[in-house]
Amino acid sequence: MFTDTTYSQLSEQQRLYLNDIASAFEISSDALGKIVGQITSEMYRGLASNPMGRASELSMSPTLVHRSEPAQPVSLGMAIDATGKRIRIGSLRDGQGQVSTQVFYPPSRENIFDFAAFCIREFLQQHGLEGTALPLGVTIGLPVDSASTDVAKEDSLDLCGSDVGRRLCSAILRNHLPVHVTSVTNNVVSELIAARHRDKATRVAATFNRGINAAYFEKLANVEKLNSSSSSDIAINTEVGRFGSLFNSLPQTMWDRRLDRESRCPHTRALEKLVADQYLGEIVRNLITDFMDRQLLFSASCQVQAISTAYAFHTAYMAPIMEDTSPDLQMVDALFTTEFDIQSSLADRLVIRELCEIVATRAARLAGAILAALVLKVADRETSQCIKVALNGVLFDINLQLFTKTVDTVKSLLKRRSDAQVEIVFQSRSDDITGAAVNAAKH
Repeated sequence: MFTDTTYSQLSEQQRLYLNDIASAFEISSDALGKIVGQITSEMYRGLASNPMGRASELSMSPTLVHRSEPAQPVSLGMAIDATGKRIRIGSLRDGQGQVSTQVFYPPSRENIFDFAAFCIREFLQQHGLEGTALPLGVTIGLPVDSASTDVAKEDSLDLCGSDVGRRLCSAILRNHLPVHVTSVTNNVVSELIAARHRDKATRVAATFNRGINAAYFEKLANVEKLNSSSSSDIAINTEVGRFGSLFNSLPQTMWDRRLDRESRCPHTRALEKLVADQYLGEIVRNLITDFMDRQLLFSASCQVQAISTAYAFHTAYMAPIMEDTSPDLQMVDALFTTEFDIQSSLADRLVIRELCEIVATRAARLAGAILAALVLKVADRETSQCIKVALNGVLFDINLQLFTKTVDTVKSLLKRRSDAQVEIVFQSRSDDITGAAVNAAKH
């Protein structure tokens, strides 16, 4: 993994510890293939009416999606961020793929539905839509099944298991708004709807943001727990980020276990904590501080308060560090000086770049395994050998190397296991709103 130039600049102790870390984070192709098989098995188990003695780690929640052509000339889509820090509303006209959007920032996370009603009123006034009753599709980055027992994600609204639609409808009625809620979907299902609205061949959607999730279209007759013989498609929200939480199916390191132990929701969403944007920077920070504790990084007199703060090293820092090819790694130097008040040597900066590479490479390989499992599940019943996947997420927006490694991993895994081909299309960040509005327009 390390170049001769890197090795020549590092001390023997730095090289040895870097090699130990690289070995701990490495996932062989065979191990990755096993993970693909286990995810696929959990998907089948989650659809079964009698899941052979235990429930699936994945929720595999069916979501009915309207399949007709848009019947409403104007429809609304609303996206509530899982953190409750942002609400986005968009309008879709005549079923076209583009939406006009507006962003609102709640002053607090209390009374979020009353604030959402205020946002709707503001949007209708500013866009001249007050005259007629409009359908509203709502999407949120949390499980929307009212029976869900899933715990809240890190820094998220505590809405899991809540009836989001009912609470929003109550707020709309209290404020006498000419809007009726037609559907509430998870954001990855909304992204799947938007992707299929543009291209009927799209079968899978996956999102890699603060959390990770994926959805796909399944034949209703294959969802045994619904006991239906229909050949219609139904969207399945997998909640794939939960995988590995119950049966230690993932190759976790001591740094992963530390992050999990100190998180808001320990022993849950194990795969998400190895891949999601929210966690990768914190894993790197833990590795950096371990180097510091071994006196293998930075001078003894450097300021350590900032870098010692949990989640102070953002995942967004990783891309410019990894892309820095200057002889002295000037971008890395500037970042640590500006953000952490740390003066670094070239050896320090080389270590940091390698740590980012190690963490990003593992995340990309696991992300590739997720996508490969979904493609294999869909390919089981497809006559076409090319499966179209819609991909969305800030994780890939800000790190092209991670995206490239993910795509390479998907193709490599599929080549080993199937004749299926994959075409990956990157989505707009507003496609969750588009999908919600499209679903509302078809009601």
